[in-house]
Amino acid sequence: MSLAMLGWVALGASIGAPARFLVDRAVTRASLDSPIPIGLLVVNVLGSALLGVVVGLENSTLLVLLGTGFCGAFTTFSGFAWESTTMWSERRGRFWSFIALMVLACVLAFWITWTVTTHLS
Repeated sequence: MSLAMLGWVALGASIGAPARFLVDRAVTRASLDSPIPIGLLVVNVLGSALLGVVVGLENSTLLVLLGTGFCGAFTTFSGFAWESTTMWSERRGRFWSFIALMVLACVLAFWITWTVTTHLS
């Protein structure tokens, strides 16, 4: 790994993490009383969709900057694990629905954007 590649990852991550924080907070505030963590869902679906585009473009610099750096810091599997565990321990009724929705929505977002981008480029 080159120092330049590490710099691209760091640059992407330095933008992705604050973007995640801002998007999650804004969506969460706008969706008061949601039975699921909708801000986390939106962040992960958007990040999955962007990753699909980046992978579909087949550009190694964009993949490092946006795919690994930005999307890696923007999306959050650890947040998903934490929210899922919290829902389970608090016995909130939509636990399994949230897990299924998160996984399906993220996979579909990636697959759709990757397919479209691959066919257009």
